[in-house]
Amino acid sequence: MSASGPPPPDGSSWSHGRTRGPGLASGETPKSPAALVGRDRELARVRELLEAVRGGLTGALVVEGEAGIGKTTLLAAAEELAEGFTCLWARGVESEAALGHAALLELITPVRDRLADVPEAQAEALAAALGWGPTVAPGDRYLVAAATLSLLAAVAESTPLLVLVDDLHWVDQESAAALLFAARRLRRDAVAFLFAVRTGSAAAVPLAGLPRLSLAGLAPAEAAGLLPGRLTDPVAAQLVERTRGNPLALAEVASRLTPAQLVGAAPLPDQLPVGAHLELVYEALLTGLSAPAWRGVLLCAAGPEGANAGLVGALDQGGLDTGAALDEAEERGILVRDGGRVAFRHPLLRSAAWRLATPAQRRAAHLALAGALGGEAARAARTWHLAEPAAGRDDALASELVAVAEQDRTRRGFAAASAALERAALLTTDPGRAAERLATAVSDAFLAGDVERTQELAARVLDGPAGRTARAQVLYTLGMLEQYAGSVPRAAELLAAAAEQADGPQRVWALAELGNTRFRLNDLAGVGEIADRLAEAADPSDPGQRALAAFARGVTLTVAGDPAAARPLLTDVLELLQSPALRHDPRYLINLALAAGFLGDLRGLVAPLEQRLAETRERGALGLLVPGLALMASGRAWLGDHTGAFADAGEAAELGEQLGYATDAAVAVEMLAWQSAARGLHDDARRALERARALTDRAGTTSFAAHQAITAAFCALCRGDLAETAALLEARIAADGGIGSMGEPLGVAPDLVEAYIGLGRAADAAALAVRYADATAPSPLPPTVALVARCRGLTAATDDAAAEAFQTALAAHAQAPDAFETARTRLLYGARLRRAGRRIAAREQLRVALDAFTAMDLTAWAQRAADELAPPGPPPGPAARSPTSP
Repeated sequence: MSASGPPPPDGSSWSHGRTRGPGLASGETPKSPAALVGRDRELARVRELLEAVRGGLTGALVVEGEAGIGKTTLLAAAEELAEGFTCLWARGVESEAALGHAALLELITPVRDRLADVPEAQAEALAAALGWGPTVAPGDRYLVAAATLSLLAAVAESTPLLVLVDDLHWVDQESAAALLFAARRLRRDAVAFLFAVRTGSAAAVPLAGLPRLSLAGLAPAEAAGLLPGRLTDPVAAQLVERTRGNPLALAEVASRLTPAQLVGAAPLPDQLPVGAHLELVYEALLTGLSAPAWRGVLLCAAGPEGANAGLVGALDQGGLDTGAALDEAEERGILVRDGGRVAFRHPLLRSAAWRLATPAQRRAAHLALAGALGGEAARAARTWHLAEPAAGRDDALASELVAVAEQDRTRRGFAAASAALERAALLTTDPGRAAERLATAVSDAFLAGDVERTQELAARVLDGPAGRTARAQVLYTLGMLEQYAGSVPRAAELLAAAAEQADGPQRVWALAELGNTRFRLNDLAGVGEIADRLAEAADPSDPGQRALAAFARGVTLTVAGDPAAARPLLTDVLELLQSPALRHDPRYLINLALAAGFLGDLRGLVAPLEQRLAETRERGALGLLVPGLALMASGRAWLGDHTGAFADAGEAAELGEQLGYATDAAVAVEMLAWQSAARGLHDDARRALERARALTDRAGTTSFAAHQAITAAFCALCRGDLAETAALLEARIAADGGIGSMGEPLGVAPDLVEAYIGLGRAADAAALAVRYADATAPSPLPPTVALVARCRGLTAATDDAAAEAFQTALAAHAQAPDAFETARTRLLYGARLRRAGRRIAAREQLRVALDAFTAMDLTAWAQRAADELAPPGPPPGPAARSPTSP
């Protein structure tokens, strides 16, 4: 994870976005064997071989596997392991396979000076074969092989020797014969032979009798080390499955994916871009097929992997001998059949076949499959097979694609829906209707989290003959994109423009999101103005519009200091958003979480929010996951699940980085800073705050981000820098009156009162506690009641008054428990009791606080509680004092 902080537990949701370390694919040379990914078993075999050779025995091992599986990399790792060995290399080259002794020349040239140690007749034969001496007679193959054996044995007399032969299947016959002769006959010489050969490619000389080591594809957990850090786990799993863990293919494909494909915001291409090297390897298998077999292979490639629907029918309709065609492809090692299922022997063959086909052959394959597919179950596949080769306008086919997009939103995700609508727009005759379909494709691309595609499609709509409806929809989507990934002030401009052009539900959505941008910019008056406009625009008979209008009014009342009036409205929002009509719509996820937050009690909503987040993931709505996870992290922290909060915040931060998001990613990173500081990891907290500041600078919200200043002040409080805490929060009071992160009046007061007390500024603390109480509504929510009472307890003139205030705070906490703040109140109360000499009562409060902090894994606060419980010692220095200091 790139964000700082302690590691979350195994299996947490944070693991969906974990950062991957660099690894090595086939063909790369490792700096150390430890950098080789997923080959522990194979490296162990190599070590065994080398140890035996160090003991004076000869050994050989044939490493076999498909192209790109990592044979060359394993040989290079062996060289790294062979400390103290002389290492000789030869590499087979296909174009040199007919050149006698070419590989042998490469291998022994570095030890040519040892030729004098070889018997004269052998040395002359070898020199003649390699062009080092006169050719007095035709080369004797036996003498050349014997000379090779003698030369290698001579080298091994001074140091152990490792002979590495890569691509043995391309080594010329003469060289292969000589090396294998030596490998089979040396016994008590310190020589190790490693031969790499491609599966399915015969070496020039039989390898019978030599030990073999077969390299298989990497498992998903192992392959993760090869893939870039911005690649999400579900996408990594797809790539491993579709490449069968081939290291070179994984690296090649991952390097050619778009940013959206890397994070799952856009689907992977049907035919993976495997790279030129593997294409050439597989092309050799595909060329030379008969026309019927090639057609069968191409029909397999045109459909989804392993999908045989229509294949046999398409072959039969073409008048071909289906069995003979498939038999030929199977005999060539291209296709495999298993119980009626036809598939490629390796998924990468499918990509290679499709790239080898001409455009006309691809179109014919799609049309043949479309003609062979029937029934409602095959509707989507048939529609796409018809759409792929379509060149002109076709309104009927466009309508079919719109229907496919509707299904895709719940089955395959928003990225698939966007692709279907884009294609439908291109097939639509009427420009206005085409623009509307493309505008909906823009919305789906945004929900999928594909930033680049959203911008690209939006530009096409706005640059074309779009009508008012399509333009309003695109302006709204661009406003949402700016709100999440760009400038919030710019988002407000776009959403305002969208609201002016939109009508009906579209206008309501634009106004609702405009209200959210006003809130992000601390424009609380603007939030109220938007609530008034929503009340006029929303249709009360529509549950979605009613929920958005009630949410805006509830937030307005809450930040204006009247949470009692807001409570029924926000409660109505929760009921509406959990109704069957809206329960599964991911667009309402953020409103659901925020409504619960403004009500101050999340106890009954964790399970529904988890379910909504799971559905959002399943439907591929990555664009909403970052804010959703950030809010979920806050909710978990409020309930005391700080391990879960760290996990959700970590995933949100990682996904935000992958998608290029800023505003809500900053909130998630701030949570990571909070979690780190509460555990005493102050360097991690500092780095996270710097990262959050960079994100809010990008979003244009730093000067308005009360939550960021409050988090920074909390981090300073955790490390004992009370002066910094006070400076940060006093600056917020000067900037906006000190509103809290949820817009509550003077919400900075609890931390600032605590800092003032620790700094010895008792009069300032008391005055601020009074101001905080006066700014609080007559009927505040229980969490606010608790914090107001705690401030009163901290600043009380007498111990009895303090005890009464702290008891009031604890009673309020019990009504809507914030686990951390409850424990913090007990810590402060216990400290006050201890200073008053009421040690038994103090220990009761401090012990409960210690247990709570320990259960939440907040080690720095647990230590503070433990320090309070310890026997009194000398007072700390002024810089380290806090309200809990003795």
